Formats: sequence, structure tokens, C-alpha cells
Amino acid sequence: MKKLLVTLLAASMCLSMLAGCGSSNDESQATNDSTTTENSTTDKDSSEVTGDVELKEFTILGDHASTYYKADDLEEFEAIKSLRKLMEAKGVDLKIELVQDDQYLTTLQTRFAAMNNVPMYAAMYRMTESEVMALAEQGIVLDINELLDLSDGTAKAFFTENDFGVTAYNKVCTPDGNFYWLPNIYITKWEDSVGETGTNYGVNIRKDWLDKYNLTMPTTTDEFKNALKTFNTNDPSGSGVSAGMNVYSYNPCDWGDAIAQWFGLPRSIVGANWDEKKAVSPWHCDTVKDYFTYMQDLSAEGLIDPEMVGSNDQLNTKVANNQVGASSTYILATGWEPTIEAAFKADAADCAEYVQIDPIEAVKGVTPLLALEDPVYVWDEFVFTNQLTDKDLGAAFLDVYFSDEQIDLINYGTEGVNYDVVNGEKVVKQYTAAEDGKQFDADQLNQYLQDKADQRLSYGKILYSRLITSDMNFYDLKKAAEGCVALGWAKDKYDAQEKTRNYGHWTSIDVTGTLATASKEDADTVNMVWNDMVAASQQAISALVLNQKSVDEIDSIVATLDSAGLTEVEKVYQARYDRFLGK
Repeated sequence: MKKLLVTLLAASMCLSMLAGCGSSNDESQATNDSTTTENSTTDKDSSEVTGDVELKEFTILGDHASTYYKADDLEEFEAIKSLRKLMEAKGVDLKIELVQDDQYLTTLQTRFAAMNNVPMYAAMYRMTESEVMALAEQGIVLDINELLDLSDGTAKAFFTENDFGVTAYNKVCTPDGNFYWLPNIYITKWEDSVGETGTNYGVNIRKDWLDKYNLTMPTTTDEFKNALKTFNTNDPSGSGVSAGMNVYSYNPCDWGDAIAQWFGLPRSIVGANWDEKKAVSPWHCDTVKDYFTYMQDLSAEGLIDPEMVGSNDQLNTKVANNQVGASSTYILATGWEPTIEAAFKADAADCAEYVQIDPIEAVKGVTPLLALEDPVYVWDEFVFTNQLTDKDLGAAFLDVYFSDEQIDLINYGTEGVNYDVVNGEKVVKQYTAAEDGKQFDADQLNQYLQDKADQRLSYGKILYSRLITSDMNFYDLKKAAEGCVALGWAKDKYDAQEKTRNYGHWTSIDVTGTLATASKEDADTVNMVWNDMVAASQQAISALVLNQKSVDEIDSIVATLDSAGLTEVEKVYQARYDRFLGK
């Protein structure tokens, strides 16, 4: 497959990266299917001959979660017309049914429970992976391997010959080798390096405040502590000198706090250490006591915001109020600064700016980790059901969907409508920050996307991938970083990203995107203990960070967590990691 170059603006790509990798589980009740469904179909019969190709109906059930267009208007978009043209050339007549987002989960559960009005293909991401696996065990969800074997070579090659396709395939396949769902596939590239690097997540500090007090970027834990103390004492925000003000604000209780990586601890209650190729809990790492000793030291001096310990709900508000000296976030995130009305001056040298601190060696001889989004990241489930009796039709759909032309539709749209080819490269007709005084404005971006939708010019990602069909996105990390330079005030973020992109000592931002799919038995093992185990861990972390428990009690805490199932979860995750690695 050719290498695709995505030239979306940096801000929209960051938003896509942050918001796209999770799904809510809205369980609002639907009255009945007739009131929840919005149809977007053509009026062709189930089998019709067009030219030399016989069209066969292929039914799809999708989630109408987009706010940019009405479901009835879907067929008016050029990208959908182009998709339909590609599909019809292979005999696939798309019949797309959209259900309102707040009723989608209930509709899925109701239809599959009764096996009534079940489509041939469905977006299942509102269901849990275990629920989808249960449907597969009943024979309702098909093994996609059967369809790949009937491929004309396009889809088969995507999942067997391309490195990123093979990676996605290995992550999704069950221990028995079954391939039950298509995932969203998010591939990061930097120039010609495709699927080998990713964006990262670390401790970000107010660079403008460092400059204000003639401080350099911290390179040691003592320097970081001193910076926070300087912020707290001098009150650069004017909010008043008090404990927890202008300091580090982030909830550490779910092991998402990036300071932990300075101590070589993986992210998540059971995370992945890529150096050691281990799935391990930070509770089981030798440096866990060092980490909590440091956090207690910060907390005792009022350098951790106690209101954030247990929840990040107030984080964005505190950032906007100019009260956060440092926090954990994505390295290229540009959404916080423009909300800080008191300090955001896009054209000023002292404009508010969060910049990521390079990984700090907190314990001598222990290599700090850096949380990375997998260069080939997969999530969510899109399935073929047993209503697809014509397997050749399913294979034809796959061949079109994983063709270069269709992937272009997702990432670019239609040539001449959404993008132009300039000097051999696709240039998207998109809003850029440089067109508006080098200032990113989320409301302005949303208005731009709405205007595009109103003109029926949206590209595939806005219309159907992730909501109706699986996504196949190439995220150009360098372009995103260059977008920060174009913003002017965010130019330091480019340097931070370029410096760390080949750091090499990683832990996964989302460990489930690193591991191979669990068997139903393994999923049941984890699900049985997960909630109680996580709750106990969160309570212990809160008490330790706030100095309500002693570091000397950690051995006892770990023993309690092990009895609650932590060791078993670690074993399951290690087996899934080994399987992905081909062990």
C-alpha cells in the first residue's frame, strides 16, 4: 500500500487523537426501533444489475453521533457518493441505517437479543468487548478470516503484508486465531517513518512562568519541586498564595500521573514496560516506594493540588483560571492555553504555554519511561454478522474498504472537493491556524467543520469512519508538530516532540491498545475482580499521596491488592502481551 500523507491541521488532529480513542457507554432507553432509526439508503432493490455488475444489498447499522449533519442528509455528501461509487463497482449496494447516538446501545442490545432486524455489518463499540465475544461464540458474529480468504487480494494483503496491518491483526485476533472484528486503526508517521513512532504523554509545565522567574526546564526532581515552590510562593496567577495553588494539578489515583514514569513505573494499574516486554503493575515495581515518598514530599509542602487527588473533573476549570503550574497531558496538546484569558496573548513572548519536561531520572540507575500512544493503535469493534450469507459480498466490501482509494476518502475526501494534488502531494482544503492570526479557536474550528458539512463537503472521517464503519487513519505527527510552530505561541511544543519521538523507553498510554485480544475466559477473569481491585488501588493511592498512610504500609497494601486479584490480572495481561509479541 502506498504511504499516505495526512495534512490535517494540528489542532484538529490533536482533538481527534484525544477524543477518538474512547467511547462512552450511554445506555439511554429507546422506545422502539421505529422511533430511534434514521435511514440513509438508496432506493435500489436488494439485487440490481448496473452495467456489467450485479448489485447486492449490504446492510449496515451505524451510530449517528455526528452533530455536523442530519442522518437523512448523509447521501448528499461527495465523500459518501464517492464511497458508494467504489462499492458499486464491486457489486456492493450499501444500505446504511443510522440510529441516534443516545439510543444506539439499547438498539444494539435489543436487536441482537431478539435477533430481529440485525444488519450484515454493525458498529459495536458501544458494547463491551466481552459482549461482542459472547455473540461470536454464539455464531452471530463472523470470523473475518473466512472473508479474507475470499478477498481479491486487497484486504488480504492489508492484514498479512503491511507491517501496520499485520500489527493490527495480531492485536485483534483471539488466542484461537479468530478475527472477529475490524478495529479502528490509528497509524502515526513522521516523514517516511510509518508506524514506528507515536505521540507521547508526560508532565507539562508553564514555560512562561519558568521564564518569568529565570528558571530553566527542570532536569531533576529537585528542580521540578523548586519550580513548583517558586510558582506557589510568587503567585504568578494572582490567585493568592495558598497550598495547592499554581502547582501540580492532576489526579494520580488511576496511575495516569506522568510523574510516575520518572520512577520507571508503567502507566495504568497494570501497564506495559516496552523495554522489559513485561505487563506489570506499578505496585509490583521496586521504585514504587520512591515514587510515593516523592509525592508525599510534594504534598506536604502544598505543591500538589489536593482537590485533584481522586478526580480530574476540575482540571480544565483550574487551567482556565490560570491556577495550574504543571500537569500531565499530551505533548502537542494546544487546547488549554487559549482558555486562559488572563495569560493567553498569542503574539506575546510571555504567552501562557505548557511544555513537556524531558523524562527525568528520579532514581539513580533506573531509566525513566515515557507514556506513548502505540504507533499502530487499535480500538473499538465493527463486525460482520451471520445475516451475511453471501461471503463473497463481505469480501468485496473488505477489498473496497481497505483499498488506497477508500482510505483516501477517510483521510482526505474527494479530490477537487476536499483536497488538491500539489507537486504530487495531497493538500487538504482545511482551516489552518495561520489563516486566523496564528490563534487556534475550538469554536472557530467547529464552525468551519459545520460550514463544510452544510456545503456537503465533509470528508470520510467526519461522515462515517469510527461511527458507521471502522477508521483507517494516518496521523502525521510531524505535520501536527509543525502546526504548533504555525500557532506561534506553541512553537516550543515542536522541539519537545522532535526531541522525544525516538526516546525509546516506553510505556503504553492505553495498555489495552498494546495487548492482543483476550479470550472470553481471560476477560471473565479480569472482569470478575476489576472494579473492587481498582477501587482499592485508588483509595490506597489517595491516602498515600495525601500523607494519610505511611510508605511503610505499601507492602501490606500490595498484599491486599494481590488477594483482590492484581496478580491474576497481571498474568492475563502478560499472556496477551506475549501473544502480540509472537511469543
